[in-house]
Amino acid sequence: MIKSVAYFPLQCAQNSTPVIAAMLNSLRSAGITAIENSMDADAVIVWSVLWAGRMASNKQVYEHYRAQGKPVIVADVGALYRGETWKIAINHINQLGYYGHTENLNMDRPRKLGISLAVNLSRNPAILIAAQHRHSLQLANQNHEAWVMEQVDAIRQVSDRPIVIRPHPRSPLQIDDLDKTITVERPQKIADTYDSYNMHFDYHAVVNYCSGVGIQAAISGTRPVVGVYSLASPVSVAIKDLDQPYDTDRDQWLVEICHTEYTVKEIQQGIWLQRLRSHL
Repeated sequence: MIKSVAYFPLQCAQNSTPVIAAMLNSLRSAGITAIENSMDADAVIVWSVLWAGRMASNKQVYEHYRAQGKPVIVADVGALYRGETWKIAINHINQLGYYGHTENLNMDRPRKLGISLAVNLSRNPAILIAAQHRHSLQLANQNHEAWVMEQVDAIRQVSDRPIVIRPHPRSPLQIDDLDKTITVERPQKIADTYDSYNMHFDYHAVVNYCSGVGIQAAISGTRPVVGVYSLASPVSVAIKDLDQPYDTDRDQWLVEICHTEYTVKEIQQGIWLQRLRSHL
């Protein structure tokens, strides 16, 4: 078990304050020393893997600790209840990260969080392609415009359904010459929130590489078409199966995904630390 953990308070999003404070309190309660701005601790906490804005300098920190084989504890906004539940994992926040979410499960956790699986009854024929932030480690230097157009081409090989492209709210796409069957959805910020934007799943399917949108689509009962690194990949469908019924068994997956995020109170209690300690 680690004895010390570094954190960089000025390299976190402004809405991270209660989350980081709860993490540090739980670490100290476990006898682990928290050190500000250190490159020599046994592990480090970074806020998200988005190397932009206040978090741009986290890239150097992340790479430094990973190069030494030390755990990088990544905290980020959750996909279950944005602003209320928070992801905590080791080394990444997609399928490449460790969440400890496949064993010692509380089967009642979805009910405790107030989350249940829905069935999408919408007649909307359109397919949404939801893009991500170009500076996120989740894309691993991918040309995201090229990825979006690859999805368009793949869809067009099997379907003539309308396509809607939704850029990340803070990462515009540079795509021109779209045909008339493709529209661009402009995310609208929700008033009185820190960084939440309108999002609905009134679509036939949602195509997403590996962000929280895929998780939300699966819970909503909308076919998720995601990459192998997405946490929604166990319940996704292939583009070639877009017109097949979405009857994938999602029950076990929902229980597992509900063990990847925590409320601030649970973080304070150290529940996240108990689940991740085997990798610390």
